[in-house]
Parts: sequence; structure tokens; C-alpha cells
Amino acid sequence: MKHLVIDLRVVRNNLRAIKERAEGAAVYADLSANAGGMGLLPVAKFLRDEGIKDFAVSDVADAAILREQGFTKERIMMLRSTADPAELSKLLQLGVICTAGSYDAAVAINGLAESQGITAQVQVNIDTGLGQYGFQPAELDKVAAIYKYMSSLSVVGTFTTFSASWRSKKLTFAQMDKFNIVLDRMIDMNLEPGWAHACDSAALFKYNIEHMDAVRVDTALSGRIPGKPIQGLSKVGYIEAGLEEVGWYPKGHTIGSERGYTTKAPTKIAILSVGYYHGFGVDRYISERGMLGLLKFRRRSLFVRINGARARVLGNVGLLHTVVDVTKIDCTVGDIALLDVDPVNVKGLPILYR
Repeated sequence: MKHLVIDLRVVRNNLRAIKERAEGAAVYADLSANAGGMGLLPVAKFLRDEGIKDFAVSDVADAAILREQGFTKERIMMLRSTADPAELSKLLQLGVICTAGSYDAAVAINGLAESQGITAQVQVNIDTGLGQYGFQPAELDKVAAIYKYMSSLSVVGTFTTFSASWRSKKLTFAQMDKFNIVLDRMIDMNLEPGWAHACDSAALFKYNIEHMDAVRVDTALSGRIPGKPIQGLSKVGYIEAGLEEVGWYPKGHTIGSERGYTTKAPTKIAILSVGYYHGFGVDRYISERGMLGLLKFRRRSLFVRINGARARVLGNVGLLHTVVDVTKIDCTVGDIALLDVDPVNVKGLPILYR
């Protein structure tokens, strides 16, 4: 028996903290990546019941699921700019707010909207440093062309995406300054930006930064903003798994392959059929950590909870199995272990909502 547990009571408390921190700005719930691994449709329905009316997705299929499952009145924004005719045709059919992150994308949206006899709502994406999608700040002449020549487009918002809000205050504020300069220039050019938004989960909670008209939150919903714990947010997501084997092993017994662990005394061991394939012990930010961060990550001790006590992981977390020290814990096969995980990393497990 093993499954990912999502406690919606904790999500609700995190949402309260988000609304308080947003100070009246609209809240876009970013449901990309299966709602951060928490489950697209159940989380979307829960958030709607909690008063959220604005959603963001990064996949056309996610927008289709929401519309097909009754999200007909809610605003849905496609975060990813695309010029692909098939994707855009579907987005327009679904009534999704498209993102124009390039002149080519804007031309493609406008052409399809014109052929369908509709006016498409779009948000203009400005690249202030992420380098993936968006008009460069020096390309405002191309942005102006949307207003002047693309009559089948209605600009309802302008936004940017920070590149490192969870780890760099200096860079985040510099990018915010760039975005504000762009907004000021747009207004000077008589271009109405619509809803302006830049703030993501980390920027919202880590810094006293301008919230503008809306904030976009993802990791704040799961309480999984990297770095030090943030007051008001609690982590969502843990795996429940039954102990599959429990037994005593002698001193000198080797556990795991390669850099395994050798017992220093007779040790009581429990085995769980959960490993890094399922998301345990995985850090999604590992590629962005510096050398010191990598060393700390590799040296950290992992624990699971069994019958209210902490049990240390012995050796490396395996692909499909984890071994823990239960020498001082009264437990037996079938008892439940709780493993802290970031839901976005979890795969191969059903989700249980509480």
C-alpha cells in the first residue's frame, strides 16, 4: 500500500496566507504541471470553491480539461506563448486568454481569430531576463503593432516572469524595474497594458515587492517555496507507504549499492517500496544550486516517520526502495511510514485527498 496524500485543509490555509499577502490583488492559480503534482481537476475545483476565479495553465490539454469539466465562466490564461496554429485554434475554441510573447505569435493569433470572426483576448509577455518567452524591452515597436494593426486582438494584460525570485532578491528587483520601465513606456505610447502582473510565489512571500493588479502562485499553494520556511505556509504532500520487511542485521552488514551504508552495530531495518522514481529524496531545484548548496544537499540526512518517531534513511534512496533504521522504534510489517515529498516530483502513485 502506497499513495501520495494531499491534505486540502493545508492548501486552504496556504491560500488564506496568499490572499492576505496579495493585499487585494487578484490571484491567478497556476495549475501547470498537474497543479504542481497535486492533481489538476481536484485542486482546480477546490480552489474554485474557495473563491478563485482566475487560472493559469501551460498546456492546451489542461485548458481543455478545465473547460470540459465545467470551468466555463472562469478566466483561464495560457502562460506559454505559441505560434502553433493547431494549439492556437484549440485555445481560441476554448475561450482561453492567449499569451503573445513574440510578433509571430501575435500575428498567428490575430489571423486565426480574424478567420473565425472573433476577437481574441491576449496578454503580452515581456522578457526581463528569463530568456524563454516574451518581447524584449527594446521591441516595443512590435508590441505597438498589436494595438495598431491587429484588430482581432484585445490586449487584456501585460506580464513578465522572474528568472530567480526564490534565490536572488537583487536580480528580482532589477527585473521588476525593467518591467515597470516597459509599462511606463507603453502608457507614454498610448498602449493600454491591461492587468499588469509579475509577482510569483517566491517574490510574493520573500520580498516586499509591488503586487500590481494580480499575482501568480504555484509553489505557495503547496507550501513548497524553496529556502527557509515561510511563516503562514505549510508543506503539502507526503507519501504513505507500508513497511514491507522488518528485521535485524549484524554489525558490518552493507546496505545499498555503490556508496552503500555499513552498519556499525546490530541494527533493526525496515524496507519501503518507495524510491526516487516515486519522488522521494528528489530536489527539483538541484540544477540551480551552487557548489555549497550541492554539498549540503548531498550530505543531508533523510528521515521518514513511523508510529510518530523519526527513522533515518540508511544509504542512498534507491530507484524503487528505501531502507530505514528502526532500531529504537516499535514497528512491524504493515505499519505505515510517512515520507515528505514535493508533489511535483511524484509519479507512479495514486493521490488520496484529505
